[in-house]
Amino acid sequence: MRRPDVRGYGVIGLCLVVVAVVGVVVVRAVGGNGSVTLLANWSGGDETLFRQQVIQPFEAEEHIHVLYQGSSAESQVLDADAEAGAPPDIAVLPGPGELADYASKGQLAPLDGLIDGKDFNAPWARKVDGPRGEGAHYYWLPIKTDLKSAVWYPKGMTAGQRTAAAAAPGSWCLGMVSGATSGWPATDWIEDILLQQAGPAVYQQWAGGRLRWTDARVARAWRTWGDMVGAGQAAYVRPAVTRAYDVVSRTAAGGGAACTLEHQSSFIRADAGWANGADPKRSDADFVHSADLIPGADSAQDAWEVSGDLAAMLHDTPQARKLISYLARPEVQQKWSLSQSAFSADRAVRTSAYGADPVSLAAARTLDSPGTVRCYDASDAMPAVMRDAFELAALRYLAEPTSLEHQLTILDGVRKRRTMVWLPKVCGGGTG
Repeated sequence: MRRPDVRGYGVIGLCLVVVAVVGVVVVRAVGGNGSVTLLANWSGGDETLFRQQVIQPFEAEEHIHVLYQGSSAESQVLDADAEAGAPPDIAVLPGPGELADYASKGQLAPLDGLIDGKDFNAPWARKVDGPRGEGAHYYWLPIKTDLKSAVWYPKGMTAGQRTAAAAAPGSWCLGMVSGATSGWPATDWIEDILLQQAGPAVYQQWAGGRLRWTDARVARAWRTWGDMVGAGQAAYVRPAVTRAYDVVSRTAAGGGAACTLEHQSSFIRADAGWANGADPKRSDADFVHSADLIPGADSAQDAWEVSGDLAAMLHDTPQARKLISYLARPEVQQKWSLSQSAFSADRAVRTSAYGADPVSLAAARTLDSPGTVRCYDASDAMPAVMRDAFELAALRYLAEPTSLEHQLTILDGVRKRRTMVWLPKVCGGGTG
């Protein structure tokens, strides 16, 4: 048997030792001031952008290592981690209702002194009650916002063509699948219809748990949506409940879809890859206020549904405070929102930052305008149990619209549970 060349192994061993030493030096350089754990819903390309645009510059500046976990089921992950007593230092969630529940249990650290809510447009930054006797505090920081109440269409469509298309269920691009949160495209629709038909005051009562789900105005919003998208008709329902929302958007962006209208948040521009003309086949897309196409809507009230990503601190550590303060900086807000084809609620970020693209500018001005009533996505503002029940009921109604009365009765039973925390106000701006 041939004898092995031990000299080669010696060289390899020396190289490994050198690599290990260099690795320790790099880690110490990045995390010399400790570490912070962060949970968010960005994965894949979004996670890469977040690391490049936010995490790496923060680590280089503060020498604090960020241990990032991305999950599309972050609510479930956070709930499990909190139950186990091992939540992350910071979590980024779209739901202020969910965060308000954590705050009421004393599981969130106040951000007073780290952020000033007056720097941000309503309704994203708002004080809420903490544990009993502690009073109200800021518990979350908006780091990215999006405009809802928008219907996207090819610019070549006239107003008359859009109106005609809106009356044909097959014209709507519809996908309900979104992993653990499947059904939210349906709840977005129903919420928006109620807002446009009944107005912000009624919307706030409902989103805050003070209006029965069986109320005639709520039921009307459900039926309007069902009529618009063809609820109960297999030709429309089967594709909708089996297709992912983002796949539907990419198909529409490619110009090959039979559907021509899509009710969707502004974040879809990044998901579908056609923001700022990135996809020339869809670079001429524009949006119109959903009130222009919803039957029975009051288009004069200028009310828009909005959403956002909110950072909250579960462990009050020096490293976590540094990261929250960093995320609150206007230049960081601007860089991160622009990379996501999204927007910032920070008043210091001017609409001119979004460039010359007229679609981006129109959305930014709507989000920033003091005359616009902005109402937070109702299901995101509701307690998590209510939100989840709403998503499931919407899918059931889409498949079987005759079950509406039964579904609404069930939802009202969930609303009456005494253990849930509701936000008293979800609208802001304008007269809200």
